[in-house]
Amino acid sequence: MSLRHALGLWLVLMAALFSGGALVMPQAASAAEAPAASQSATPDAATLLFEAPQLANTKAGQTLTYKYSRKVADPELGASFEDRVVLMIAASASSSGDARDVRVDFFTPERHHAAGPFEGVTTNPMLLLFLENHLGDLAGRLKGNPRYFKTAIRTALRDAATVTAADLTVGGQTVKGWRVTVTPFKGDPNAVRMRGLDTLAYTFEVSPDVPGQIVRMDIKADAPGGTLWEESIAYDPTSH
Repeated sequence: MSLRHALGLWLVLMAALFSGGALVMPQAASAAEAPAASQSATPDAATLLFEAPQLANTKAGQTLTYKYSRKVADPELGASFEDRVVLMIAASASSSGDARDVRVDFFTPERHHAAGPFEGVTTNPMLLLFLENHLGDLAGRLKGNPRYFKTAIRTALRDAATVTAADLTVGGQTVKGWRVTVTPFKGDPNAVRMRGLDTLAYTFEVSPDVPGQIVRMDIKADAPGGTLWEESIAYDPTSH
């Protein structure tokens, strides 16, 4: 199995693990089926984030750029830096409908990560790539098992997430969308070993009016006297 194929398979497994569904790629769906903030029913977090056809509103040849930021107060938790992630959208060679092929440029050369390509996907891989990178970082800094953290986040998104309709800001413009918030490690039995990161709060913003639907993702832990950990990635409509 090639490295690229293995990474593509890992994305599928990650999606299944976070959503709690079967180990298959979500089926292609029409853009009309994508959750919209104007709908009266509030979607559940797992469906909204991991199963909606987020790439239905993208076109072949389109490039989606995301600004990444990481700020930490404790040097032992790593360095603070800013970077970017670029997704290059292509028509799917293996599927039709809302499926796309996606190539990924994850960080600039200094910190570049191997990622993708992903073939025939309907969900935006940016969300899972961001979480995978975060979980690897978190587990490494705390010397913990990434599966433990992953399971805590998955369970919280399924059972304890708050989903609200919201006005979101993208490139100075306001769009209608959804905001998902969750604190997966609140009350964690291993909180004492997490060096204050048991307060991590995760916020996800999505909108059907934004290409790829992912607007912004924030992960933040507050501590006495300031912020201990702050990590985010946001869609940048001004970059091409």
